[in-house]
Order: sequence, then structure tokens, then C-alpha cells
Amino acid sequence: MGDFLWPRDEMDDPQVCESTTVCTNDLFNESRVRAVGRNWSIGLLPWLFVLSFASCASSSTDEVEPPSVYSYEYQTPEATGDGWATADLTDAGLDTGPFIELMEDLHGLDDHLVHSVVVVRGGRLVFEEYFPGQKVSLARYTGGVGFDRDDTHNLASVTKSITSTLVGLAFDRGYIDSLQTPAFDFFPEYETLVDDDPRRGSMTLEHLLLMTAGLAWNDETVPYTEPHNDLVRMFNSDDPIGFALSTDLFAAPGAEFEYCNANTNILGVVVERATGQRLEAFSASALFSPLGIGDFEWQVVSPEMFFASGDLRLRPRDMAKIGQLFLEQGMWGDERVLSAEWVQAATARIVIPDGPHSWGDGYRYGWWHLDLQGPGGIVPAYAASGWGGQWIFVIPEYDVVFVTTGGAYWAPIGLSAQQMLQAYVFRAIH
Repeated sequence: MGDFLWPRDEMDDPQVCESTTVCTNDLFNESRVRAVGRNWSIGLLPWLFVLSFASCASSSTDEVEPPSVYSYEYQTPEATGDGWATADLTDAGLDTGPFIELMEDLHGLDDHLVHSVVVVRGGRLVFEEYFPGQKVSLARYTGGVGFDRDDTHNLASVTKSITSTLVGLAFDRGYIDSLQTPAFDFFPEYETLVDDDPRRGSMTLEHLLLMTAGLAWNDETVPYTEPHNDLVRMFNSDDPIGFALSTDLFAAPGAEFEYCNANTNILGVVVERATGQRLEAFSASALFSPLGIGDFEWQVVSPEMFFASGDLRLRPRDMAKIGQLFLEQGMWGDERVLSAEWVQAATARIVIPDGPHSWGDGYRYGWWHLDLQGPGGIVPAYAASGWGGQWIFVIPEYDVVFVTTGGAYWAPIGLSAQQMLQAYVFRAIH
């Protein structure tokens, strides 16, 4: 496999160039022109005077048309037969005013980098909008522009929440006996790694789910343009799963939280070995098909290994189905897809992240906890989160699932998911 360049980790702050006219993306050898302040006005003053005079001279005869004012008109989402019942905002107990404000405020931003906004309340799809934006696959622009309800979107680390759900489905079906099973039980051919460091033998599936495996994995502080970035090394390895498993331990399993891609990629292979199915096939039969999701795409590390920690592609409408599945405690309509016990375990607030991930108020099994500010106080929520502005928010108190996708990979997003929820969506609820 050729040299592989990967983006910054989903939870890193985006790389933003603020002080130069040309912002070079080292990953692609592409340049993006950015407007910055320059002291250019002095040399243009004579010309500005001439233009101003000409403008004044002609103003008496030429009428200047006022700039057009953008006005958003809400429409009920279309029922397309994809499994979603749709409803008007007002029928779901939501005022239209804050949603109109949201759309008009987004329109007023030069490049907000929001690609979609989808809102579900009471099990019905009540709002969806899609926006222009550059399409990205595996951290490279594809040349495609613009999004609609039929477009799949890169989920980035939202994929981790999907993979953890597949672990739950394998557990529900008896393929996995216990989350306390040592991870190396699924990799007997690598038993010498346990001989090298016996602590590896105590690393369980739950440690991997909780991001407490103790793996000294570095794909955050080392740029993805560097060959010694660990995710780049895994992609370029002849034995990627062996590379992940051989990662040194910086702490005993269970001792410290350290968010990293290696944990979830190991879990992806565990699901395959436990079920005897490829990750793509098991996800289709156990999760996507029951939810009526037919359009999805896993990326691959090698022919033998799927990229279980990032860049799965789904439609935003289908992302919302994942959120609704969890909101309904594992039910989709009248069908039990996932056990309520797994939903409760996966979304309990256990680990308290620190360091670069202290923006989260809790973490467990691929889902982040965030305490949002509502009109009457704190509103607890949990979410799947991915680099660039990918989010699935579940807000049980309001019976709401909120999905947004974005292209804020190398620049800040105009309105974050939290801002959209707290300043607009929550105000609409009555």
C-alpha cells in the first residue's frame, strides 16, 4: 500500500491559517486563498476619490437598487419512503421562528461550512436543510460540491459510535460472552506480545470501549504528513492489526482515559472474529438493514481490515436513525434492534475526559456526554462526534435527535452544533 496521509484527529482543534494570504494544506499540496487585513488603502485613495466623484455625479440620474434581503420559508420535510414519518414543526411542538432565524443567520455568514441540519422530535422528521460545500473522502476533496438528502457524508469519528454499537449487537447475539474478555483472546497469533508486556493480557474489550486501554498511540500531536504518525504507520503497515496490538502501553489498562483510533480499530477486528462476518456484512444485517439504511460505505485500511474508527459514510437522515434507535432504547418502530441494557450501558456517564478532550462532560462506549444550556437550566445530552462538524445529538429530555454535518476540517465552523441547539432549537420548544 502506498504512503497514506490522514487528517488531524477528529477531536483536534482545526488547523487555521490566520496571518497569511495563502493557506497551504500540506496534506494535498493545495492552497486556499484567505482574505486578511492589509494596509492597501493609501495607494488607492486617488482612485477612490475619482470613483466617489463619478458616483456622486451620476447619482442624480441613476437609481440604485437596494440589496435583496434573504427570507427563509420553512417547508415540512418530504416523506420519501425511507422509514421516516415527517411532520410540521408546529405539529411537533416547535415554533418555526427560531428555525427561520437559524437559516437566515447561516445565510448571513460568508462560509459557514455547515453541510446539513436534521431535526427529529417525537419520532418524526420535522426539519432538514442541506447546503453547498466541498465533498471530502478520506481527507481529500473529491471535486464534488453541494449536498442534498440523497448524499452520504463522511462521518469521521462518529464511526466510533457505530462500531461500538456493533460490539453491542455482537454481545446481544451471544457472539461475545463478556466485555471483561481479554482482547488478546481474539488474537492468539499475537500471544508473544503479551509475553513481552504481561499488562497487555489484562486489556479487556471494555477498556477498548472506554478508551482506557493504556495504548501509547500518537496521531494527534504528530502531523499526519509525518511518516511516524501512528495512524499513518498503521495504514502503511503490512500487518495493520498487528501494528495496533503491538503499541506500547503508557499505563496499565483501566488506569487512564486516552482517546485514540487504535482502540476502535482493534474492536472492529474483534467484531469480525467474534461473528465470523466481515464488518461491512455484519453492520448491514444487524444494524443498517433493520433501520432501512441501504446506502453506506466503510473505508478500508487493508484488504483484511476495515477502518472502524473513522470515515464511514451515511446520509444525515440515516445518521438520525442511529440517534433515534438510542433515544428509543434500542427500538426502531415495533422492532427490537438493540437491547435496552446495551443502550443504557453505552450512554452512561462513566469516564470524565481531560486534557484535549475536556470539552466533553463524560464518555462511555463511543458516546460523549455534554451538559447543554437550555432556557430553564442544564439539559443533559449525549452525542456521537466527528472531526469537521459531524454530530448525532440525543436529547432525551426534549425527545429530540439533532444531526448536523460539516466541512470544518481546516477552518472553524460558522455555527457549532452546540450553538445551533442552545441558541435556536431549544428556544423553539414549547
